[in-house]
Amino acid sequence: MKKFKNILLLGLMVLCIASIACKQENVTNKAGAMLDGETLVKDLQRKLIEAKDGDQIVMPAGTFDFKRSVSLTDVPNITIKGAGKGKTILNFKGQIEGAEGMLIKNVNGLTLEGFTVTDSKGDAIKVQDCKDVIFRDLEVTWTSGKLATNGAYGLYPVSCTNVLMEECEASFAMDAGIYVGQSNNVVVRNNYVHDNVAGLEIENTINGEVYKNIAKNNTGGMMIFDMPDLPQANGDKIKFYDNLMENNNGENFAPKGMVVSNIPPGSGMFIMSHSNIEVKNNTIKGHKTFGIAVNSWLFTGIPFKSEEFDPYSTNIDIHDNVISGTKGEIDQSTDNGKLLHAVLAGKPVDIVIDGIFKPGEPLSYCFKNNGDISFVNLNAGMGADPESIMKNMNQDMSQFDCEQVEFDTSKHDDWLASK
Repeated sequence: MKKFKNILLLGLMVLCIASIACKQENVTNKAGAMLDGETLVKDLQRKLIEAKDGDQIVMPAGTFDFKRSVSLTDVPNITIKGAGKGKTILNFKGQIEGAEGMLIKNVNGLTLEGFTVTDSKGDAIKVQDCKDVIFRDLEVTWTSGKLATNGAYGLYPVSCTNVLMEECEASFAMDAGIYVGQSNNVVVRNNYVHDNVAGLEIENTINGEVYKNIAKNNTGGMMIFDMPDLPQANGDKIKFYDNLMENNNGENFAPKGMVVSNIPPGSGMFIMSHSNIEVKNNTIKGHKTFGIAVNSWLFTGIPFKSEEFDPYSTNIDIHDNVISGTKGEIDQSTDNGKLLHAVLAGKPVDIVIDGIFKPGEPLSYCFKNNGDISFVNLNAGMGADPESIMKNMNQDMSQFDCEQVEFDTSKHDDWLASK
């Protein structure tokens, strides 16, 4: 009987060990095995096509040359992870098919982490119509320098909800290094953008916080734009704080005809046609055209069709920033730069506004505690041609010495708390 009990106990132990091993194997499969570096180019797209809810696809260190876009659609809770930016490199320099390096659509629960995308034919990483998206420790760049043939956008979430972008780097995009468009509930923090036309751009986005980012050597450092004739018409409630915008005096290499092709080199921060913007505790220094500009869309002279689109900037609160080193001659390589050079006699300015305000509403710009700065109101609402501007512009900032009512951007907090 004792021998039988020992055999039974041994059998149970074997079953228990086998059960634990099976569970460990399932966990490993669920977490995702490391792709083989020798076959990664072939296997990555296959893995994405075959992916199931909760899969993690892990890529080793190395440089991998792709000739076609990598894409993923309609699979929830997917992680694509490398060994770190600059370590796992997906190179698209020889790309012959696809408009993007990586295109991801309709994924709820997406994490992209720890890899670099170089030299894509178009946008580097485009994420569209997704929810609960994390961009972390990513790099995108074009290695041949500032060319009009580079892709437009580096990191490009569009029409997404709940977006966190952190610890990323973007360079040499011929439009925007980081571009968040038509999205809701966004946090962009601790990123580095350099040598793009627009370093970091928030466009037609509702409820966002942008903080502790660095923009250097772009044409324009950081932008908040609202554009007409897009599915999400009007951006709202964006806070920019604790950012550094420094020496964004780089050449504008965007193709002519694009909106960003008219950003003059030497633009620290540019706000256009947006509502409820707070800009505080930022350092903006070393720009040769302006520190901060606030415009309406009407100042561009470009017509639009959308009846929903509000072309005016309203409720703009710019306070407690350090704006310094705005000096040199205003750059004249763009039409906007030529106009500013003509009306300002070539002298750059810390804050410049077009002076086209929403009819029937009180002035809703507040500029406070930004130090001893220069200011110009072009008063282009009284005439936008150079002769009218020179006649009507003024340097009186006293009417904008006010404080705006605080607005809440914390709708993303519950989601972020779990990340």
